[in-house]
Amino acid sequence: MLKGISLEFASVPDPVPSSKWVNTSEKERINNINAAMQNFPGHEQIEIKSALTNGQVSLELKVVMAANERGVFLLDFEEWIKKMVDTGISIWHVPIGDKNSLRNLRGIEVAINEDL
Repeated sequence: MLKGISLEFASVPDPVPSSKWVNTSEKERINNINAAMQNFPGHEQIEIKSALTNGQVSLELKVVMAANERGVFLLDFEEWIKKMVDTGISIWHVPIGDKNSLRNLRGIEVAINEDL
């Protein structure tokens, strides 16, 4: 332990998606996630945008949530989906535009590169 920080899991490799996940089409993966999330509280607020073979699942929330609520909600959702579908999944929210009204009034724009 280094100054109160546990490094126990720092070198543990991340879980990888199963061969079943990798070998299904993106449409099937999205359908599997949509089916699995039907019993998740708040599932109606989630829209799945993509499900890549590397386990990255991109979603968008249909409602505006405060950052602290959104973080907890997405962590709970990721835990649910890992248990229900595949342990190698990681949840990513699509980029959210700049909501700062003062920057918007001054004409400053924050560019989002979606090609990453």
